Parts: sequence; C-alpha cells; structure tokens
Amino acid sequence: MVRQRLTRLPVRALRKIGAYNAASQVGNFLRPPQYAGLRLTPKRLLNLYLVRHQRSRGHTKLRGHPLVLTIESCNVCNLRCPHCFTGSREVGRAASMIPFALYERVLSELGDYLLHIELHNWGEPLLNKNIYDMIRLASTRGISTVVSTNFSMPFDASRATELVSSGLATLGVSIDGARQETYEKYRVRGNLERALNNVRLVTEAKRTLGSKTPNVIWEFHVFEHNRDEVELARATAKQLGMQISVDKGWVAGPEWDPGAGFKFFADPVPERCDYLWSRAVINNDGGVAACCGAFYKEDDYGSVADRSFKDVWNNESFRQARSLYRTREKAPESAKRLICYDCLQTVMWERYRQHLAQGLGKASFVPGFTTNDGFNYFFNRRPSRVTEVSPRRTV
Repeated sequence: MVRQRLTRLPVRALRKIGAYNAASQVGNFLRPPQYAGLRLTPKRLLNLYLVRHQRSRGHTKLRGHPLVLTIESCNVCNLRCPHCFTGSREVGRAASMIPFALYERVLSELGDYLLHIELHNWGEPLLNKNIYDMIRLASTRGISTVVSTNFSMPFDASRATELVSSGLATLGVSIDGARQETYEKYRVRGNLERALNNVRLVTEAKRTLGSKTPNVIWEFHVFEHNRDEVELARATAKQLGMQISVDKGWVAGPEWDPGAGFKFFADPVPERCDYLWSRAVINNDGGVAACCGAFYKEDDYGSVADRSFKDVWNNESFRQARSLYRTREKAPESAKRLICYDCLQTVMWERYRQHLAQGLGKASFVPGFTTNDGFNYFFNRRPSRVTEVSPRRTV
C-alpha cells in the first residue's frame, strides 16, 4: 500500500522524500554514539567514520581501530548462575586476572581511538584487585567505562570511594529478583541484602565526593520465577536512587516463554557483525576472541600476549571471518572451522543477501532466530581438547 501511494505523488515530492532519506542516512553515519564519560577528539571521530565506512563496504583488511573494547579483567566468579559459562563451571582457559602490564600495553596502542571500554564479560570484574586502576587509566584518557557486577561480595566504604574516584561512568548491578528467595534461584550463592547495601555504599561515596558518577543501574533479567517482582524491583531501585533496566533473560534450551511481554535487550538485525569491524574482545590471558560469546580458548583468533593488537586484528582468522560476509558458500575449509562460520548472525546475513537478490525488501525479511537461540549457539559449543587447561580456582 505504501509503494502504491508513493507512485501517485508528484516527482518533486518524490525527490524531497529521497533527499530526506539520504540526509537521514548521512546524519546517522556522522552521529557519534552517546557514551557517558566519552571525550571526543578529532582522532576518535576520524577513526569512527573510517570504521563505519569499512563495515558498510565489508572490508576484510582494516585500517581502522576498534571503537569498543571488551576486556575480561577476571574470569572467575563468586556466584554460580546456571546460564553462564563461568557460573556453570565451564573452563574456557586458565583462571587468572588480566596482567596489569598487558592491559596498559593494549591501552597504549588503542586508547587514542577507543570510545568505550567494558571491563567485564563472563567473570566478576570486582574480584580483580587492579580494577580501580584499570578504570582510572581509561577514564583519564577520556574513554567511557562500564563495569557490570553481581555486587554480592565483601565491599566497604573505602572500596566504594576508590570506585567512585576512579572515574567510572556506569556501574551495572545484576540483581534478578527483589526478594532473597527469588533472587538466589538464578544468582546462586548470592546475597541480595549485601548487594543492595553495597549500592548504598557507592551512593554515599558519590555524595561525599560530590560526584555524579558512576551512574548506577539495576540490571534485572526476567525469568519465569521472578517475573512477578519487576514492579517491586522498580520501586526498590527508585528508593536507592538507581536506574533500572529490565530485559528478558536468556536460558540454555528453549526460550522460557516466547509469548511473554518482556523483550531481550536486542533483537537480531540483518547487518554485518559489529564485533568483526567495530568491537574487540580480549580475554584475561591475552587471547583475542571473535566476539563476547566466544568463551573457549580454542576459538580465539589470536593473542596479544606476545604481539600487537594490530597484528591480530588483520590476521588470517579475522580476515577469513569478515570474508564470510561476502561469500559463505565458497569459504575454504580453514574458514569453516572458525566460530563465525556457523554463527547465526553470519548465516542470517547470507539468507538476507539471498532475500534482497530476489527483489524483496528489508522490511519483509524474517531473521529466523531469537536472541535466546543466539546465546545457545555459543553455550552449546564445546571444543575437542587435546590437553586440558589448569582447573578453575574456587572463589
């Protein structure tokens, strides 16, 4: 119906619509992300536009640097959340904290270009004794910083002061329930009152230091067992001066309620994978992963433990992974062994190109999988190991 109506419009009106759409696309291309605490510089802006251009064209060898960096500052955790690699006791690599010297070296190479750093992935970042210095090193360079924590651990006023004075922009606190008996069904071994009291310590430190940061966000993942406590959590968050983000929780296996009124934090979109062009993931041992879902060392695409990030970013594995977005069907055997080859995002892009080739539009394309399916692709992947890594420490 929309297409039929447009054909009846005067040519001048059609030209105006085309000019508006073109201007909108240009505006989106030029508009920088709104990361809290980010200090934009000419170098960062130029890199941003270069990366967006390379991604839009599907370049396989990149001249730009990642915009966002995920650092696994610590790959151990004090909780046992069931739908988490670390919580379910999977061993992806030897347990450790990322060496501070390695972090410094990575930041010296990438820091002038980065917009945002996530200092967490599958572990509990606040268990790293250097975490405050890691945050400070990034934030003083004008890089936006975020830490996501379960916060159910020993913490005191002095640590709260360190955290606030580090310059951290955003602190996410994962609390999946508003009552202990509900909360601990997913946050196994967690203590709700301890987590909330630690939030109070941060709030008090912010007041004492006269700081507006970090912005503290209650991250509530909705499951069947806690869906009735969302409103109570909202009220509690308001009392504590926290914002709250409510998203549907993914689970190992079938989605817990496909018809529920809750949404995942993001839905699949037919685009080239953001991680292969715009984002980078570095693990605690220096291993560079294809994305945040690639947990096992065997799936790494390289390591910065003994070389520069630039050397890894354009090595054969990364170039082959990006080339899958040009042609997956004719990929060599070496590319088929990569974690990206069967990733649902890669497969969707192949289907999407076929969809467009048939003369169909983007609006009629159906992704064919959900965020929960995407999680299960990674969670069900188990590498065959010749040798085992050292056992995980007990925290």
